[in-house]
Amino acid sequence: MPAAKAGIGPGMKLAAVNGRRFSADVLSDELRAGKNSSEPLELLIENTEYFKTFKIDYHGGEKHAHLVRDESKPDVLSEITKAR
Repeated sequence: MPAAKAGIGPGMKLAAVNGRRFSADVLSDELRAGKNSSEPLELLIENTEYFKTFKIDYHGGEKHAHLVRDESKPDVLSEITKAR
């Protein structure tokens, strides 16, 4: 993960992306724009009462995690989510 390699960790809050106040839409816009740019992604991170800017050389666009069923293992998730 590029952010973790840069030193961004659990408990830190994203305050701004490329100089724009953070929102899900702003992050999406900047990740899409970064695919066609050589400029690093600039993140302003809040950690307790301190702020620090991180420059991340990431140009992979948006990525969304998804679950894939492993047929060789028991289906525990269906059991958990099943109506009672």
